[in-house]
Amino acid sequence: MKNVMYISFLVVILYSCGNKQNEGIEESEAKENDTSSVVVETPVSKYIECFGVVDIPPNQIFEIYAKANGYIADVKVLEGQHVNKGETLLEIESPEFAILQKEYKSAKANFDWHKQNVERNRILFSNKAISEKEIQTIEKEFEVAQANYMGLREQIKAIGFDSEKVLSSISNKLNITSKIHGVVVILNAKNGSRVSSENHLLTVIDKSHIHMEMKISANDIQKIQLNQAFFILHNSDTIRGKIHLINDIVNDDNTVRVHGHFDQAADEKKLIVGQNYFVNIIP
Repeated sequence: MKNVMYISFLVVILYSCGNKQNEGIEESEAKENDTSSVVVETPVSKYIECFGVVDIPPNQIFEIYAKANGYIADVKVLEGQHVNKGETLLEIESPEFAILQKEYKSAKANFDWHKQNVERNRILFSNKAISEKEIQTIEKEFEVAQANYMGLREQIKAIGFDSEKVLSSISNKLNITSKIHGVVVILNAKNGSRVSSENHLLTVIDKSHIHMEMKISANDIQKIQLNQAFFILHNSDTIRGKIHLINDIVNDDNTVRVHGHFDQAADEKKLIVGQNYFVNIIP
């Protein structure tokens, strides 16, 4: 009888343990099912995001070429140097320029003589002292002399010199000057190097109208409006601005160019032309 009771007790214990194991397995499966049902949400930016580059207008970039054959005699500037309008950047020794000056002086003297001659003979013709054929010949010679003089004068100006100052002296040195106030950003000149009219020597830029040039996805361009605010992060600063121009054409990369101005002039001085930024446009 005792054996029967002992066996019955073991059966009860084993059954209880089996139920606990099954409950543990079911709870574990339930936890796994709960975990699989969790959805991870990706944060969505509240800004319209794009890439931009710090830029300046084309009319504030001054490319300087030799304009005449010769040798560089003296480079007076360095990259990064601020220069004033009219300041001499470098000197070029050019025998060709000396010859051009001589021809220009001769053409000016010839023009002045023919001008006086035609004026005298027009008076004579008005008094019927010379024939019509004679005055026509004199006027034709004057026009040829005038064309020669004017052509050389424009050639002198194209090189970048005051035609009146050239008449006062003859020199084989060309003083290459800056046409704008700005900064020398490219220098391709060394003392003693040979140059020709097609050689690019320097680039000077004026940063007084620095701006942000952005490329907006064509899918987002309808969300962009004039005077809409944007900002960039520069080191520890937040630099803000507003949309100024929106282009009317989609580029090959499916973007539209958007032009923005900065709010503060002090912020513009912190930026360098050509810097790339991640731009946030506020809807």
